[in-house]
Amino acid sequence: MKKLLLFFMVISYQMLSAQIDATSVMVLPVLTNAEMNSVITPNQGSIIYNSTDDLIYKHDGTNWLPLQSVISTVEELKIIRGNVNANGTIAQGSGFTVTALTNARYQIDFTVPFSTIPSVTFTTGEPTALAGNTYEDNTANIIFISNSRVVIVTMDAPNENGRETSWFSFIAVGPR
Repeated sequence: MKKLLLFFMVISYQMLSAQIDATSVMVLPVLTNAEMNSVITPNQGSIIYNSTDDLIYKHDGTNWLPLQSVISTVEELKIIRGNVNANGTIAQGSGFTVTALTNARYQIDFTVPFSTIPSVTFTTGEPTALAGNTYEDNTANIIFISNSRVVIVTMDAPNENGRETSWFSFIAVGPR
C-alpha cells in the first residue's frame, strides 16, 4: 500500500512539474455565429469559442449561452477629468468642451461619448483664493446627464444668493 501511494505521488509530481508544450494545450472548436447556430443537436455541456462575438459559449441542452460573466468580470472604464473656470473656459483636462450657459449653468460635452451614462462628480471652489470671493460654500447640481453630455448649475450656499457662477472640478467615469 505504501509503495502504491509513493508511486502515485511521484507520478502526480512529474505531471504537475512537466512543462506544457503546444501539443498538450487544449483547443476549443472555433465557430462563427452562423456556424454555432447551425450545429444540429449539440450535446449539453458542449463548449466552443465564437469568433464573431469573441466569447466562449456553453450549450445548456437548449441554447448556446455566453460564459462572459465567468470569463470577464472587470469593467473596462474610461475617465475624463477637468477643471473649469467660472467663465466656462477649461483650466485643465481634455476630452471635453464646456459651454457657459445662462445663470450659472454649464454644459460639458464629452468629445467621445461613453457607451452608457457615466458617473460624474463635481467639486466647486477656487484653486487659489480670489480677493472678495473664495467660493468656499458653493455647490454644483447635475440638472441633465447623458452618455455624451452633462449640464450643471452652480449655487451659493442655501439661504444666501441662489445661483452663482463658480469655478469647478469634475470627474466622469464610465464604460468605454
